Amino acid sequence: MDMRNMSAEEPEKKTNFIPNPLPVPKRHAKREMGYDHDVSPDKMHYDVDIHPGDDFDI
Repeated sequence: MDMRNMSAEEPEKKTNFIPNPLPVPKRHAKREMGYDHDVSPDKMHYDVDIHPGDDFDI
């Protein structure tokens, strides 16, 4: 289509798509996880003291 021959009054043609005949995955259902028990704040630490002689990271 030549852009020079298009007039300003002529609207662009809208493309109509057919519905998708293929199966699609189910929509994601948002869920929240809960826990059976509450952990006390004094146990909520993640830094563990490691012996200086441990060489597990080499």
